[in-house]
Amino acid sequence: MTNVSRAAGDVDRAGLLARGLSAFIFAGLVAVVPLSSVPYGSVEPLWTALFEVSVFLLAALWALEGALAGRWVSRAHALALPGVALAAYALLQSLELGGGAVSYDPYETRLVALLFFTYTTYLALLLRYADTERRLRALLYAVVLAGLASALFGIVRQTAQRGAEGFLLEALRPNTGYAQFINKNHFAYLAEMALGALLGLVAGRGVARAKALVPLALALPIWAALVLSNSRGGLLAMFCQVIFLGATFGVTRARGANSALDRIAGSKAARAGLVFALLSTIVVGMVWLGGDAVADRVASVGEEVTAGATADATHSGRRDIWAATWKTFTTHPLAGVGFGGYWVAVSEQHEGSGGLVPQQAHNDYLEVLASGGLLGAGLVLAFLLLLVRRSAPRLRAGSASARAACLGALAGLCGVAVHSLVEFGLHVPSNAFAALALAAVAAAAIPLNGQKTSPYKY
Repeated sequence: MTNVSRAAGDVDRAGLLARGLSAFIFAGLVAVVPLSSVPYGSVEPLWTALFEVSVFLLAALWALEGALAGRWVSRAHALALPGVALAAYALLQSLELGGGAVSYDPYETRLVALLFFTYTTYLALLLRYADTERRLRALLYAVVLAGLASALFGIVRQTAQRGAEGFLLEALRPNTGYAQFINKNHFAYLAEMALGALLGLVAGRGVARAKALVPLALALPIWAALVLSNSRGGLLAMFCQVIFLGATFGVTRARGANSALDRIAGSKAARAGLVFALLSTIVVGMVWLGGDAVADRVASVGEEVTAGATADATHSGRRDIWAATWKTFTTHPLAGVGFGGYWVAVSEQHEGSGGLVPQQAHNDYLEVLASGGLLGAGLVLAFLLLLVRRSAPRLRAGSASARAACLGALAGLCGVAVHSLVEFGLHVPSNAFAALALAAVAAAAIPLNGQKTSPYKY
């Protein structure tokens, strides 16, 4: 009897420790999203390395907690498999095999492989520990918090900075970047994700009607900062998010719901009218808030994308960079030029004086093709297809809160997908962490019926 009691006490202590570790690991994962956005989005090597180490330390605790709980993975972890394969593939690109390495810059490719593995580990941790609706909401609100804080800081900085070399952070010089980001488009990525999450919660009816104004009020400064940042890609992404939410309006209603509001929500005419009304409101608000600055930025799109070579041989417009990137891909179609080796390889195809060599393709899809070839692009496509497959059923099952969270996460990722057509914001670690957080919310491992289940087998 004594031995049985002692064994039961050991089990209780192990269960208690496992629960404590689970809560600590999840808190650390949530903290990564807002904290990584503070130092310029963690683009500097020191900050990138710091958050890489943080993720791997949390992974070590995952190994311990899994041993205590008797479970390490779930079906949702299939979403992380393409990331593991992509990290291994990037590492292979950097190795001297046969006639030499595939990568044009093997050292940089190894760093990218490590970054891919960090991101995959972070996603796997989220899929393991974001396993209740409460945790899903906390993760979604972490993205909102990061976007809202950045937006408010950006508005304050834009209003208060007058000629100083730095604004709290040394590199924040006047008339460069927005908020704490050196590049205004990188801020726009974070703002899009936060804005999409908030609007998705409202459109998906994840908050009570009496409280619907709260997320809309939080969305207002994020929208204002996005407009004031003068990011053309950000504005395009925002428009597409509104169209996405209008097109999916009513999709999160529970099966069998047949109220008058549900019937209206299922009407194509109602969705089209909602999209038109929202877009009209946004356009009017942009003109009122952004004025000539926004108009001038939008008007310059055609000139940059369609204009031919200019008299300035050092000029690198998107049209020239995209053409050079496509040539780089067609020259190395199967295995690419190595992740991280793009900036070296594209110099062979870019028509210019060499005074300004593109470091990025300003189109993440083209850059993946050039860097990873068809093999690398196939792995990225596999991840996207798995994400859609995991998230689609969660829009119609589970509680209203879980369905709305999924819709908000997908709306945020929709903005990222559109903006990535013309920019490279996912190269910024903080934006990548936020996007992975949204992916985890959309592909959550919680039961479809919304019931909590304990992972601990005691």
